[in-house]
Amino acid sequence: MTALTAVLGTLVAVCLLTVLVRVSVAIVVLAAALAAAGLVRAVSPTAVIPGARSRAFDVAFLLVLAAALGYLSLWGNATVVGG
Repeated sequence: MTALTAVLGTLVAVCLLTVLVRVSVAIVVLAAALAAAGLVRAVSPTAVIPGARSRAFDVAFLLVLAAALGYLSLWGNATVVGG
């Protein structure tokens, strides 16, 4: 399975979870996928585009984004207050 297929499959799954289950569940799945992508990038031997970014930047960015989405998933179905 190529990386593009995995990314597209994850996006389709997240969209389906958003519609069929709950937004917060979809956000948790997206956060888990980003964390997994960060771990794969950490152990992969080469970059997709050599020299574009450093491996450390990619891993840190993906893990920080996963942590932020995991934290924010608690309020995925929050109602609008005062709007």
